[in-house]
Formats: sequence, C-alpha cells, structure tokens
Amino acid sequence: EFYWRTLALGRAGNLIFAVLIFFVVYRWAMLLYGNRAALAACAVVVCCPNVIAHASLATLDIASAATILLTAFFLWRWSEQQEWKHALAAGAAFGLALLCKFSAIGMVPPLAAAYFVLGRRKGGEWAQGLARIGAACALAGLIVWAGYRFEARPLVPPGEHYVSHFRPEQGATGLPRLLARVVEHRTMPAPRFWQGLIDTLSHNQRGHPAYLLGRHSERGWWYYFPVAVAVKTTLPLLLLAGIGLALWRSRGAPYVIAAVAVVMAISMAGSVNIGIRHVLVIYPLLAILAAAAFAEGRPRSLKLAAAILLGWHVAESLIAHPDYLPYFNQLARGREERFLADSNLDWGQDLARLGSRAQERGIENFQLSYFGSTHPGKMGVPHQSAHCCRPESGWIAVSVNHVVGIAVHPGWRPSGRPDARVGKSIWLYYIPPSQTTTNER
Repeated sequence: EFYWRTLALGRAGNLIFAVLIFFVVYRWAMLLYGNRAALAACAVVVCCPNVIAHASLATLDIASAATILLTAFFLWRWSEQQEWKHALAAGAAFGLALLCKFSAIGMVPPLAAAYFVLGRRKGGEWAQGLARIGAACALAGLIVWAGYRFEARPLVPPGEHYVSHFRPEQGATGLPRLLARVVEHRTMPAPRFWQGLIDTLSHNQRGHPAYLLGRHSERGWWYYFPVAVAVKTTLPLLLLAGIGLALWRSRGAPYVIAAVAVVMAISMAGSVNIGIRHVLVIYPLLAILAAAAFAEGRPRSLKLAAAILLGWHVAESLIAHPDYLPYFNQLARGREERFLADSNLDWGQDLARLGSRAQERGIENFQLSYFGSTHPGKMGVPHQSAHCCRPESGWIAVSVNHVVGIAVHPGWRPSGRPDARVGKSIWLYYIPPSQTTTNER
C-alpha cells in the first residue's frame, strides 16, 4: 500500500502540467481560429496517447513539454504585439522550462530567433526589442536562481576539476569541457544548474544506447525522431496536421509550424535517441495546427472530413486504454519491437500485471529477465533471475527491451514468438521439461 500510495502521489504532480498544456492549446487555438476550433484542438491533445501516457508518470517530460509550449505561446504573442508584458511572460516561462529540463536551453533560443524573424520588426523597433530581450533573459535567470535557492559558490574547490558522470571514454572535450573550465572555479549563481548543463552536454557528446528498426547504436540516427513520430502518432492526427500544414497561410500558422520544425531539428541533431518523450511538445503544437481545419469559414466538406478524423483519433485513444505508453499506430501495430523499444514500448510498466497473471494461473516461479528497477517481489512476482547460457524448464518472462537486446545482462535471450504476452512489454515463454532434457543430450 505504501508503494502504490507513494507512486500515485509522485505521479499526481504531473497532472498540473497536463492541465497547463490543455489550457495553452485552447488559448492559442482560440486566438487563431475561434472557440469551436479551440475545443477541437483540446479534444485532439486530450486524446493523444503519448500525452496521456507521460502525463501519468513521475518524470520530467510532460513538465518540459508544458513549459516549452508556454514559452512558445508567449514568444508568439510577443512577436505579434511588441509589448513588455509578453516579453516578461516569455522570460518567466523560459525560466520555468529551464527548471523542468535542461533541453529547454537547446530548444527555446532557436525558437525565439525564428519568431523574432517572423515578427518582421521595423528598423525603429530594434532598440526596444533588444531591451525586452535583455529583460526577459534576466527574468529567466532570476527564476532559475530562485529555483536553486539563490545558491552562489564555485562548482568545485580550487585545484580540482569537475568531471561529468557522462564523460566520454577519452574525457570531456569541446563545449562541455569549455563550459566546465569557465564556471568550475568562479563563484556562480546556481552552481548545480551549471553542473546539470555540463552533464547534459556531456551525455549528448558521449551518446546513449539506442534502438531503431532492429539496429543498435551508441550515437543514434538523425532520422530517429521522424520515424518515432510516424509510428507513435495516431494516423488521423498526422492527417489533421497535414491539413493544417496545407493551410499554412492561416493567421499564426507559420509560428506553429516553425515551433514543430525547430523542436524536430534540434532533437534530430542530438545523440540521445531513447524515446518520443524527448519531443513530446510537438503533440500540443500539432493539435493547434490541426485546429486550422475547424476554423470559421472553412468549406463544409473540409470540416466534415476533419470531424471524421477527430472521431477516429478519439477512438484510437479509447482502444489504446490503458496501454498508452506503448501505443503504436497501424504502421507498426503488432510488430512494435521491430521499430522502437525503450521508453516507446517497454519501461517496465507491466510488472504488476505479471504478478496478477502468476496468481491467475497458479505459477509458482518465473525465470525473469526484467527491464526495470522495482523489485519483482513487491508486485507479487515469484521469480529467479534468468541467467546461465541454456534455458531451464518452466515459465520464462522476458522484457521486450531484453528481447531486442537493450540493457541485457549476460544470460538467456529467447528466440521465436512468445507463448503469451503480459501487456505490451513482457513476453512469456514456456519450456517443457522434456525439451530441457533433449537440449542437454
């Protein structure tokens, strides 16, 4: 009971950011296309499987998506109306985004630059624009410093050097090493922020084990996120976004398109390819883009087609329940592990289901190869680790990540299709005793 209560409380905090996403999507779409289109945009994002999945987890991703979306909204307002209130609101939202996740520092500045160009400022407005930019950056910095309790000190004592946990084998080089040299011995505000930024840059420099289309890589692929979006997004949402893209001359649409393009471009340039969650902010942006099809003055045939697509999108969400995290559309459904894994498919979410399956079938012991940090005994899973080079008789439960070769400890890896599945992320194999004897002989 303590485990589930604590987990539920940890997850509950993220619901605040989900509500923030819904509000910003409604407000942005309403200002662009009217109330009816805004309601349609809300329906799209509320029923997006990836948003539902990550809004119910105790992670950083939905908070990052919400605050980057909020920053983009105020940057758009600032570009449309050069007022101090919008500039300061954008700065405050950027500060919150930086506190939620370090990736904001890679996404927001290019987005701000794109919006600055789209705003087409006249020559006489540049001086005021630069003043507002300075004030917005100062406010963002103040909010970050406040988030770190106004701490100010050197990163490491004199004579020592900061070495990131994510350093490459040959040692930190390039931007992370340069940044460390600049800040490590100086008294800096929020030293833990700079430490986190150095770690993030070092992690990206070193890379991370990734899986795509049956292949493994430490550095990822530039096309990882386009493929992930293509198979993890409902087909009707892709079609609705395509309609919105075709209507790009609509008021404000270029800003939304630019935001999607910047997020994808920055993510594609990175070396950490471990999940659609790193570009989660594109889903509310796609919902706003889709709202263009529902705007007043559109042909009735277009509105009817958009309504049908919206109904299909809602149906996809209902069908996916409760497996929103491992949702894949029809392009990959039923063979998900051939396309993606890790947090796209298997984040250890089905361990409690495995415990229930053991009780239902009276299984007294599993040989278990599990991708996750929770102790299986807490979930009622009778188990022993699946190790040694040959399988033993009985039931063997294997996480899909281990099936495809992600984070596998030395041990038994299955071949062929499973005898049963638990949810989407655990495969069950049964090996009769006679088969073991035959293999030994």
